[in-house]
Amino acid sequence: MKMLTFKATSHATRKARLGNAIDSAAMESLLDPPGPLDVTTIAADWEAPLAGLLNIKHPKAVAAGIKDRKEAIKIYAHVVRHPTHGFFLVDTGVSRRLLEDPARAGVGMMLRMFGGIEKMSPQQSTAEIIEAEPTPLRGVFLTHLHLDHVSGLPDIPKDIPIYTGADEAEASLFLNLFAQGTNNHLLAGRPPLEELQFAKEAGGSLEAVNDVFGDGSFFAILTPGHTTGHVSYLARTVTGAVLMTGDVSHTRWGWDHGVEPGTYLQERGPSVNSLLQLKALAHRHPAMAVKLGHQE
Repeated sequence: MKMLTFKATSHATRKARLGNAIDSAAMESLLDPPGPLDVTTIAADWEAPLAGLLNIKHPKAVAAGIKDRKEAIKIYAHVVRHPTHGFFLVDTGVSRRLLEDPARAGVGMMLRMFGGIEKMSPQQSTAEIIEAEPTPLRGVFLTHLHLDHVSGLPDIPKDIPIYTGADEAEASLFLNLFAQGTNNHLLAGRPPLEELQFAKEAGGSLEAVNDVFGDGSFFAILTPGHTTGHVSYLARTVTGAVLMTGDVSHTRWGWDHGVEPGTYLQERGPSVNSLLQLKALAHRHPAMAVKLGHQE
């Protein structure tokens, strides 16, 4: 019997009117000199079962004696400032409106019961992050459509464009039975999701890259596995390159030891591949700062 699957959201999508698909070699040729951007990362405290965040059955984890436990983690919003295009967010942080009344914010019953919302503790809410900037928010780049990455949406103005990886919204998974309604509510009244486009590459290097602003300053990298359309982002800042892995790697231990997430992923093979490819990229550019999905 075939298991029923559900889209991450039924919200409308369209091809992004921003960015150009390029190959990874073109991106890498630009990475070592400083760029024009500024990136600030703002964290909210959270916790989750380690077995979801890290494959504790991996031989390296078993050899290290790692067992399941509640793990202290973060929910991040990355503030990206471009000198001419303006201020953007990578992922959304946490809205206090969502914490104070998750049902009214649109969070479904199952996620209210089991999503760990009561454990989220922001240092700055998404609204406070936006208010602190001297220029208006111009857009939001999502790594993927999971609650902890869209939990700031109640504070995002309805007319702000939201960018995802290609096919992220349409990707089907049984667990989306519990997430689709929440995503639909959080996206209600907004324009279609803008899906960044990628050109497939031959060989085993990074499969797809998008030069988001067309000036070699900010790149989206298609890194499937955690979700079908999962995207990592790379910014060329005034102090050097900054890689935001999203949930390719949730934890510092997983990144350092090349161990993929545990139960919190869609497909293990692509997840492992994306992790190893990003680690290889970081190894080739050792001055690059790496910001992981949920730990420093």
